[in-house]
Amino acid sequence: MVSASIAPLFQPIQLGSLTLRNRIFMSALTRNRAVPTNSPNSVMLEHYRKRATSAGLIITEGVLITPQGSEWPHVSGIWNKEEVAGWKNITDAVHKEGSHIFAQLWHLGQVSHPDAPEQKEAGIPVYAPSAISARGGKFRFLSGQPGYVIPTAIDDPAELLDLFEKAATNAKEAGFDGVELHGANGYLIHQFLDSTSDARQDSWEVQ
Repeated sequence: MVSASIAPLFQPIQLGSLTLRNRIFMSALTRNRAVPTNSPNSVMLEHYRKRATSAGLIITEGVLITPQGSEWPHVSGIWNKEEVAGWKNITDAVHKEGSHIFAQLWHLGQVSHPDAPEQKEAGIPVYAPSAISARGGKFRFLSGQPGYVIPTAIDDPAELLDLFEKAATNAKEAGFDGVELHGANGYLIHQFLDSTSDARQDSWEVQ
């Protein structure tokens, strides 16, 4: 029997157009099980399916919106059709269990590294608001302690908005019920809001 003090947790709640069966939410827990590529696999499907049996809403692990170098390999992405198909298998399983699921969209910005496998394969610079190196930084999958490099200040940050828009479109195609933008922990969105990482003197400077 559920005590009166916690009974409201098990009551439905309206979230926008969604009716969640309870008020138990699973927060984002970034993982690195998208082996051997960045595409979701059967291990990830089972992980989310099990949690969907009890949670009213699941927020996924951080999902990369571009082949941007990560602080560890095998992080999931949502920039191509293969990844969309992998996530569709997961959202279908979650919905079958009666739960809902949002994708947490993620871009690392200045805390990426040019030697990260995804970054090298993409052949693009490490982009950030400004050419300011992040503090700290031992990369567990790189030898030694390379630290964070000085990133390339992106000329037109609107290009990054396009990446987020495409990722959100892909998330909708993959069957997600919504998205959450990862705006904390010194990653890209946070970098545009912090004067220690954004030294721009244009419309994108910290206000």
